[in-house]
Parts: sequence; C-alpha cells; structure tokens
Amino acid sequence: MGDWELLITGCGTSHGNPPWGYPQLWSEDPRDLRRRAGAVLSGPDGQVLLIDAGPDLQHQMRDPDRTWDGRSYPARCIVRCDGVLLTHDHADHSHGLNDLRHLNRLMGGTPISIFGAREHLDAVQTMFPFCFGDPDKLYYLGSPALLSVAMTDGALTDVGGLPVIAFPMSHGPAGRTTGFRCGGMAWLTDLKQLPAEADVYLRDLDLLVLDMLREQEHSTHLNWVEAQAIIARLKPRRTVLTHMGYEVKYREWEPRLPPGVVMAYDGYRCRFTA
Repeated sequence: MGDWELLITGCGTSHGNPPWGYPQLWSEDPRDLRRRAGAVLSGPDGQVLLIDAGPDLQHQMRDPDRTWDGRSYPARCIVRCDGVLLTHDHADHSHGLNDLRHLNRLMGGTPISIFGAREHLDAVQTMFPFCFGDPDKLYYLGSPALLSVAMTDGALTDVGGLPVIAFPMSHGPAGRTTGFRCGGMAWLTDLKQLPAEADVYLRDLDLLVLDMLREQEHSTHLNWVEAQAIIARLKPRRTVLTHMGYEVKYREWEPRLPPGVVMAYDGYRCRFTA
C-alpha cells in the first residue's frame, strides 16, 4: 500500500478566518489565513482522495498549498479525485460538492464516489439532488456526477487503495460526525466527545489530525484542554491540530505546544504509511 501524503488545504473553522469586519482580530501572519476544513490524500500510485468538500473547494483545488501567485498557471492544482471522505453534512464541510463537476470534467466524465455515514449522505443528496443519479446523464447536463457510498461503522473499506475505517463521534448538540482511520493516520474533526468505543480503531497511531478550536470551551468542538486529553488518551506519535478559530494565532501558540504536536496551516504537508 505504501506511503501516502496528507496535504491540509484548509484548517480553519466554519467562518474561515481571520474574519473581516473586525480589524482588531486581523492577523498578518499568512499561517493564520485559514480556509474551511479540508485535505487531500495522495497515494503512491497517483491516487487523490479528498476529506470533505467545503465552500472553499474551488480555491483549494486550484491552489491547494497556497503557493500560486494568482497570475501564472497554478502548476500544483488538483486535477483528479478518486473519492471523497465526508465527515458530516454541515455547510463548511459539504457545500463545495458542486465544484467537483470540474474534476469530473478533467477526468472525462468519470463519476466521483462520496463515502460517509448514511445519514450524512442522505442529507447532502437532499441538499444537492442534481449531483446524484445516473452519472452519464448528470455529466452530459453539466452537473456533478457523484455516487453515494454508505460506509459501515467499524468495517474496513478500500477507498482508492487506502484502507479506511469509519466510526461515529459526537459533535455535541450538533449531532454525529464521522471519524476516519486511514492506515496509520486518523482524522478527527468537528469533535466534542470521542466515544470510548472508538479507541479500538485508534490504536498505534502514527499521525492524528485533531480538532482544536480555541482556548475557551465550546459546545461543539474540542478546546485546548480537551484536545490535550484526547492526545494523552490515544498516544499518537504525531499530532496535527486543525479546525482552529481566529483566536488561535500561530506565533503565539507554537511555543506552547508539547513535543510531537504541531499546528496545521493551509498547505501543511506530511507523510503517513497506509
């Protein structure tokens, strides 16, 4: 199965950050300019998987690591997608599904499978009914050609050559989200409580990508104290914090992080073994 690369294309929270209209909250550090949460997983045989498809998807696909100068051809753009892992149906994670149609086009009409929990797939099909159906007809009409693939919690699913296990997590009063174990990596975002039953899927982690909104407590996301408790519980070799709010300034937070823990930024890359 070989080594895979994780590229975080967006590590911000649902509003994106920093927010405009509040000059006192602005940051001139480019690492604090965060798109909505998303990532690209690149496999050893050219596979490309996405985690979520938020409203910034077009920008994330055109300039995934924020190196584009805005004028020349974006040479590092994403031109292929072998599947999307959907954590849940909230707008900041799913409202870019329509932009997948350009990837359909670049792949000659090949449909793209969306993998996730049945309830989240049903929700996005209700929101975007024009994206699902007969792929040939959809692509011919210029709509995205998407397929819905419900995952069974706890079962191993091959997604583009990557072994993936889905399991339920709690987003607090916002309901269920889905965590993913992908080989040696786990993706846990939009998380408030991690059920004890999930621990069996999270043993011997090389890389943990973990939700961490801010210092203060929040009803639907981990704060810093809660994130530290999850890290201590799972004992991954490496942890990357993501889904951060404007309150989390890179220069202020970096010195306080313990060994093995780093903060994401848009364009952050690392490798893991499938």
